[in-house]
Amino acid sequence: MRIQKFNDYNKINEAAPRLPKSEDYWTKKGKTGKDVMIYTHDDMDGIFSAIVVKKYLKNAGFNIKGYGVLNYMDGWKNTSLDPKMINVVVDFASMPDKEREDLIDFYVDHHGVYSDEEKEHFKDKPVLKTKTDSAYEGICIQLGYTLNSEILDAIDMIDSAKYTHYKIDWRQLLDFSWESFKKSENPKLAFAAAFNQFLKRSDHKTLIEVIDNVDDVSIYAIYNAMKRLYPGNNKNFRTGEPKDMLSDAEWRLSTMAKRTRGKDTKKTIYKSADDFIKSNTSNGEIRLDGYQLIGDIAFVPSGTWANALRIRTILLEDYDSGVIPEEHKVKFCMLQYGNTIQVAAFDDMDKIFEKPVLKGGSIVNDLGSYMNGLLKNFQEHLGYYEPDTSVGQEEITVSGGHGGIGTISNIIGKCNEDPCKESRFLDMFKNKIISDLSGVKLPIKLKWITPKGGPNKAPKMDAKVMKKSDIRTINKFGDILEPVEEDFDYHVLSSDGSEYQISRDEFLEIGLENGMNPSDINIDIDNKKVIGNFSDYFKKWLIKRPFHVSF
Repeated sequence: MRIQKFNDYNKINEAAPRLPKSEDYWTKKGKTGKDVMIYTHDDMDGIFSAIVVKKYLKNAGFNIKGYGVLNYMDGWKNTSLDPKMINVVVDFASMPDKEREDLIDFYVDHHGVYSDEEKEHFKDKPVLKTKTDSAYEGICIQLGYTLNSEILDAIDMIDSAKYTHYKIDWRQLLDFSWESFKKSENPKLAFAAAFNQFLKRSDHKTLIEVIDNVDDVSIYAIYNAMKRLYPGNNKNFRTGEPKDMLSDAEWRLSTMAKRTRGKDTKKTIYKSADDFIKSNTSNGEIRLDGYQLIGDIAFVPSGTWANALRIRTILLEDYDSGVIPEEHKVKFCMLQYGNTIQVAAFDDMDKIFEKPVLKGGSIVNDLGSYMNGLLKNFQEHLGYYEPDTSVGQEEITVSGGHGGIGTISNIIGKCNEDPCKESRFLDMFKNKIISDLSGVKLPIKLKWITPKGGPNKAPKMDAKVMKKSDIRTINKFGDILEPVEEDFDYHVLSSDGSEYQISRDEFLEIGLENGMNPSDINIDIDNKKVIGNFSDYFKKWLIKRPFHVSF
C-alpha cells in the first residue's frame, strides 16, 4: 500500500537543495556536463535513497556515471571525488573534510539537524539535513514522490532497532524461512528485517549493481535483484564456483552464532570490575571467548561476525535455553568491529525504565547522541587527535546513530595526556562506554587484546566505487548482461528538443516495443552519444515507469 505524505514540510527546517537542470550551468562550474556520481550509505535506507535519487536524476536528463557506497568504518578517507563530476551524497552522516566539501554538489541526510553555526557555514551550498526518520523519507518529500509506508516502517524498525515496537520476534530473523515469516504478526516486516542481514553483509559490487538495476521502490525487487547478482561477485576461493546468496548466508550465520557464543555453556554475570578482570586477563590484557555479560551490557568482541540484531537474537535463544538466567536483564548490547564500537538497546529504548545516569546527572535517552557526546568529550579533554593525517581527526573517526543504536567508527591512536598517556584510545573508549552504561566501573586505562586480525587495514582508494561502464545489467527478459565495452551514452529527444539520458537496455526496450526506424537514430561520435528522435514512443514508455516525469 502506498501513502502520500501531503507535503509535510513541518518536518523540514528549510527548503531542499536543488540541482539546476541546465547543462550550461554545470559546464560553467567546470563539470563535463550533466555527469553524476551517486554516493550512499551501505544499508537499506541508503539503497532506497540512492534508487529514488537515481530515478529522479535520469528523468531530469542527468547522466549517471557511477556509484560509491560508504560506511562509517572508512568514512571518506578512501574515496576520491572527481571535481569534473556532479557529486551527489545521500544518507551519510558526515561530509568530507573541509578541503573537499566543495566538491559535493548535492547532499541530503537525516542524522539530526545542523547547528546554527553549521547552517551558516552551509547556507550557500546544496546541503540539507532533515528531521525525518529516514533519508528515503526526506528525499521523497522534497521531490514530491509518493512514499511507501511499508518501506518507511522497515527503515524505522531497522535503523532505530524498534523490532518489538513492530511486533517482530528476533528469533525468526536468523532463520530465513518463508514459513516462519508467514507465522509472524507482520510477515512483510519480518521478511524485511531478515533480509537486511543479507544486505548488510553483502559486497559493494552487488549493492551498486542492485541500485543501478532496480527502479521499483520495493524490498522484494531489491531482494530478487540481489539474489540474481550475488553469485557473479562472490566465488568459492578454493573452487571458483559462484556462491548462492541464501546458502552462503546460512553458513555465515551458523559460523557467526558459534563464534559469538564461545565455548561457555553457562554465562557468568560480572557485577564488579575486579571479577571481570580476574576472570578474563591473560598476559596483562583482557582476552574473551564469545560474548560476556558485564552488568547491564552484553559485550561482543571483535571477529565474531555478529551485529546488533544477531546478538539480540542469540541472547533471546540463550535465555530460552537457560544459558543466561532469566532474572538477569540485559539492557544494552555492545559490539566491537575491529576499531569500531557500537551500542544498541536490547529492547526498545523507551522500554528501559532505569536508564543510565552519567556523571553530572544527565540521563542517556538517545544512544546516537550519547556516542556523539562521548567523542566530543575525548576530543576536548583527552587530546583525541591523529597527527599523522593531513585531513584531521574529524574526517577519520565518525560518531552518530539513532535513539536505539549508536556508533563510533575507526578509533585510532594512543593518548598523549596524563594520566592515560600511552593508553590506546580504542581501549579507553571501550572502558568508558562500559562504565557509563553497564553499572560496572572499569578502569579507564584497562588494556584489551588487539582486535582479531590486528588494526584495520586501509582499503584501496575507491575500492567501493564503480563506474557505470563496469556494472552488469538485468534485461527485461531476466538475463544478466556483462558490461558492454563501448563508451556511448543513450539519449532520447523530447518534443521540445531536450535530451533525456536512459540506459542502453531502456533504449533498446523502447525500440523492441515500438519498432523504431533507423532514421529515428542519430549517432554523435564526437560526444559519444546515441540519440533517439522518438518522443512519442518515449512518452508512452515513461508512463509505465515508477516515478515517471511529465513529458
